[in-house]
Amino acid sequence: MQRREFSKLLALLACPWPAGALAQAGDSDWSGQFAQALEEFPWLAAWGNIDRDHYSSDAMISGRWPEELNGTLYRTGPAGHEAYGYRNHHWFDGDGMVHAYRIGGDGVRHEARLVETAKVKAERAAGRALYPGLAAAPPGAVGSTGPDDQNPANTSILHHHGRLLALWEAGSPYEIDPDDLSTVGPYSFAEPGGGSSMRGVPFSAHPRVDADGSVWNFGYASAAGLLVFWHIGADGSLLNAGRVAVDPMTMPHDFVVTERHLVLLLPPFHYRPQANAEGFLNMHEWRPEDPCRVLVVDKNDLSSHFFLELPAQWVFHFGNAWEDSAGVIRFDAARAPDPSIMTETFTEIMRGNPDYGRAARHYGYRLDTRARTISEEAMLEPGIFTEFPSIDPRVSCRQYRKIVFLSQNEADPAEHGTLNEVNLFDIESGRRDYFRYPDTRIPEEHLYVPRPGSEPETGGWILGSAFDWSQGKQILNLFDAERVADGPVATAELPYAIPLGLHGKFVAG
Repeated sequence: MQRREFSKLLALLACPWPAGALAQAGDSDWSGQFAQALEEFPWLAAWGNIDRDHYSSDAMISGRWPEELNGTLYRTGPAGHEAYGYRNHHWFDGDGMVHAYRIGGDGVRHEARLVETAKVKAERAAGRALYPGLAAAPPGAVGSTGPDDQNPANTSILHHHGRLLALWEAGSPYEIDPDDLSTVGPYSFAEPGGGSSMRGVPFSAHPRVDADGSVWNFGYASAAGLLVFWHIGADGSLLNAGRVAVDPMTMPHDFVVTERHLVLLLPPFHYRPQANAEGFLNMHEWRPEDPCRVLVVDKNDLSSHFFLELPAQWVFHFGNAWEDSAGVIRFDAARAPDPSIMTETFTEIMRGNPDYGRAARHYGYRLDTRARTISEEAMLEPGIFTEFPSIDPRVSCRQYRKIVFLSQNEADPAEHGTLNEVNLFDIESGRRDYFRYPDTRIPEEHLYVPRPGSEPETGGWILGSAFDWSQGKQILNLFDAERVADGPVATAELPYAIPLGLHGKFVAG
C-alpha cells in the first residue's frame, strides 16, 4: 500500500463525527468532585492538572550518577486534564506534555513542555473545550474532520533517524524539537520529509525497532474496519505498508514483532458505533463469550496473514517476542481479564473515585506458526499484578531473557492502591528481583538502559521516575539492574510534580 492506497484510506478516515450526534457530558461537576476527593486521598494529585505549559529546573542529586551514563530520557503523557472549566472524563484525554531528563557528568536537568497540537491551539483560540474524548464530549462539542483534530500526542515517544516524535495511537505523530521541546508539527512517514497530505493515517503509540534499525508499526481505523501496517527504514523512509480488514474491529494498543512475523491480540471489545454514544469508548461492546483473536502477519508479505484464538482477555502492553527456526513464537504480556481498567478505572479516577478494576497478570505465550496453535501460561504467582513491561533495547524483536516491569503485590498494597514495585524478571530462572517504593511515591514506567560496552541484558541500569504526592515532587531513580532490591543507587529530585505520564525512550549521547 503506497501513496494512492494511503489516499483512499484517508478518505475513509475523514468522515466527520457530526456535532449534532454527539452526546454531551452531563452537568456533573467533575472538577469539584475531584477536588473534594483530593482532600481525602491526597495521592490523587498524580491525576491532577499542570499549572503551566513549560517546566524547567536543575535536579537535586543524591547518590552516585555513573560517569558513563550520558543521554536523555524523553517521556510523554497526559498532563493537561482541565481547562476552560471542563475536566476530562478519561485519563487518556489529557493534552500531552513531553519531558526531557538530560543526564550528564555535571548532573541532571529536567524540562517539560506542553505539545502545541492542533487541538490545543483550536481550544485556546475558542477559549473553551471543543472536541469529544474517549469517555465524553464537553458541552457544545464540535464534530471533528479527522483524527488529528483530537490528537493529544500524549502516549509514547519514538526517536528515529534524528527525529523526536510524540505518539498517539489514532492519528499522526507530532514532531518535537529534541533540544527545546518546542512543537514542530504533525509528521507523516508516508511522504518524504513528513509532508502534510498523508497526515491522519493512524500510527500506533507502540512501534517496534527491529534488529536492522528499521521500525514496524500499525494503526487501527475503526470506521474503515482496517488495520494499517507500516515499515519504516533506518533512514526514516517508508519501506512498505499494508492493511488487513478486521470485522468486528476492536482497539489493539500494542503488538509484537519477531524475525518473520507481526502478532496482534484483538480483544472482543467490538466497535459498535452509535450516534448518541458518550465518547469513543462507548462505541465499543465487551463480549467475554467471544474469543480474543490473534492476528499473525508475514513481515515479507503484509497481505499474508492468519487468525488464531485465545480466551477473552485485554492486553495493553507486551514486553517482547522472538521466533525460533521451527517457527515457534514466544512472547509476554500484561494480561487482564477484561478492559475495565480502560473503561471504568481511568474514567472514575478523573472524578476522584479510586476504583482500580481488574488488574493484569504477566503471561507468557507460545505460538506455533506451522501447526497454527497458541497457548498461554501465567509467569508469576497469583496476586502479583503487572504493567509497563520493557526490555533491553538491544534484544528488541529477538530472543530475550529479562523483562523490566512495574507491579503490585496483592498481599502488600500501597496506600494509593496502584503499582508500587519495579522489577527485573528472569524468564529462564523465574527469579523476580524487585524494589518496593514507599507509599508516598507512585512509580511511572521504568526502562532498561544499557551500560556502554556491556553484553545485552547484563550490567545495565534501570531508569524511571516517580510521583511523590507527599512532597509535590518528581523524582528520577536509577537502579543497578543486577541489584534492583538494593534500591536506587542515585536519584534526581525536581522542585515540582507533573501528573503521571505514560511512556518514554532513553537516547544515549
